[in-house]
Amino acid sequence: MADDPTFYEGWPMNTPMDIRQGKTSEEGIHHPLRWGIISASAIASDWIKSLQDVPGASVSAVAARDMDRARAYADSHEIPKAYDSYEDLCNDPDVDIVYIASKTWDHHRDLMTAIRAGKHILCEKPFTDTADQAKEVYDAADKAGVFCQEGMWLRFFPAVEHARAAMERGDIGDLQVVQADYPDRVYALNPAITGFGAEEMPLIAAAGRKARPQPYANDISSAHGAPPSAAVLQYTEQQGIAVITFPSGRFLEETHYVGTKGRITVHTPSHHPTAVTIATGRPPRDGTRKEEGRPPMELDPSEGWTGDWKETHWNQDRNPSNGPFNNVERFEYPMPTPAPLTRGQPAGSRWDGEKLIRYKGWTWSGGNQHGFLYQAQAVHRCMAAGLSEMPQFTRAESIRVCEIIDEINRQCLEHGF
Repeated sequence: MADDPTFYEGWPMNTPMDIRQGKTSEEGIHHPLRWGIISASAIASDWIKSLQDVPGASVSAVAARDMDRARAYADSHEIPKAYDSYEDLCNDPDVDIVYIASKTWDHHRDLMTAIRAGKHILCEKPFTDTADQAKEVYDAADKAGVFCQEGMWLRFFPAVEHARAAMERGDIGDLQVVQADYPDRVYALNPAITGFGAEEMPLIAAAGRKARPQPYANDISSAHGAPPSAAVLQYTEQQGIAVITFPSGRFLEETHYVGTKGRITVHTPSHHPTAVTIATGRPPRDGTRKEEGRPPMELDPSEGWTGDWKETHWNQDRNPSNGPFNNVERFEYPMPTPAPLTRGQPAGSRWDGEKLIRYKGWTWSGGNQHGFLYQAQAVHRCMAAGLSEMPQFTRAESIRVCEIIDEINRQCLEHGF
């Protein structure tokens, strides 16, 4: 398998990073965790349904700001306990880990409440509104000895796992450019961190709409920002750039990783993708011109273009420039259940090979929401292995995204329209 291009480090290209790196085992999905749900929301419903694909997962309690809503939600999702207090849920001895799906401006408060109660945490993105808040939370989690993770689910999709493995393997050479777009900054910026990492803080040039301070959050600017806006990130040490746009209208929502030897495209919808295309390799040579010190292709006054490119190049593209690639592969990773055509469709069911899973609760809130299962399974594997963070999205990466958003907000507040 070492010579098989569909494998990397002995594993299929879409293998979860925590397994591929030998930090966890596949059996970790049986690790028992009793979940408590903060916020009776649509996204939390999708999370609860996806937990049914994790053998070790159970849901013990849900909390909402209103008891009637909490009880109705609990009944709909077959959850034993309902609370009208997030603090009471965190203090429930039958809860091991808390899933936080409240409003972003409340995340810091709810994270600290769960940490004080000694609960492990998975918190929806954006983790917090500012980098200072994120650092405070992670420091508190370390002191309390609890697992605390930002729920950046896009990092766990097989298409993204495949793309990262391909970049690590060197399939596209040295990364030079990342392009991404999405109205929500925490999503749109993630490919830049995926490609260039968190070690280097890039130089940032941002432009766009002013981010309005939130009166209900001590006048802190929102991590979500205010589209339309854009940012160019210059990674000086790595000699690369990321061009990120946060549109307010229609947008393509593709992610491109452009390297010296190829390009990776994570196809729309790139924040929960099911397909990735990898284009690599200039046309192969069939000759000795390079060894003879001659250019591999040249314009001969009597014969026109001559050279030792193989004819396979012309089968795919008639443009003899540096752009085309003769090896283009598309990899599909469909959801276990089809994405709903529109909101309001039944959640459905599927046969997992051993039993029929009938998904509880509300309808799926949007397309590919069942993709939560990849992150859910990884949480159980990582906690079974005693990890303090998940390799797919580390604390350093979580904080770096916050720091970049802070700087974009600062510039847009100063110069925006």
